[in-house]
Amino acid sequence: MPAGKPIGGGKPTGAGKPDSAGKPDGGGKPTGARVMAEPWLPPRARWIVAVLAGIYALFVWMDGAGIGLPDAILPLPVRFFLQEAALFPHSARDAIEWRAEGWRCDLGRFEEIDVRPFFPIRRDDKESRFYRAMFFHYRQRRVLEALDQFIVQAQNRAHPEARIGGVMLLDLRIPIPPPGTPERRYERLPLGDYPKEVERKYWYVTASDDRTRRCEETVAP
Repeated sequence: MPAGKPIGGGKPTGAGKPDSAGKPDGGGKPTGARVMAEPWLPPRARWIVAVLAGIYALFVWMDGAGIGLPDAILPLPVRFFLQEAALFPHSARDAIEWRAEGWRCDLGRFEEIDVRPFFPIRRDDKESRFYRAMFFHYRQRRVLEALDQFIVQAQNRAHPEARIGGVMLLDLRIPIPPPGTPERRYERLPLGDYPKEVERKYWYVTASDDRTRRCEETVAP
């Protein structure tokens, strides 16, 4: 019997094979038609979305590259969605220690003060609340002024015999030796024990008028 002819001499049905136009077979289901997803936005809106996506990608790149334009022109809630984590983009050359000096009212000069007792959480390592506050906010004057006020009050309560009228907030930049160099265990040293080669950067100092006013308040009856 010739292939494709049904029993009984009828015409071939081509069952199970789609025709050239992709029409349904005998079961009523399309067998070869291609279904294209239709965009739900009109053409003009699609162009606008494409432009906005390009601007967003450009701002993300600028933030990662250290270009400050997004920070300068965008509000903080919007900048939050552009910021990229750059935890360790470069190897550190120095170990940074944050320190404080207090203006001694009785001596009329700055001396180092130990602020660790005023920040008891992780007080002896870099996770100290003082370290964290300085690390994240060393350029934000409002935060530094709040730290100034807090440290002065805490110091004067703890050491009424050595009252202070203000502070200087700074960091030490201690060079990290090359890999493999023998290094003794970390020990916190007084500021005066570090050589002059160790860089110091001062980020905040209490205004002289405020220091004088505070010192006068401490001796007022």
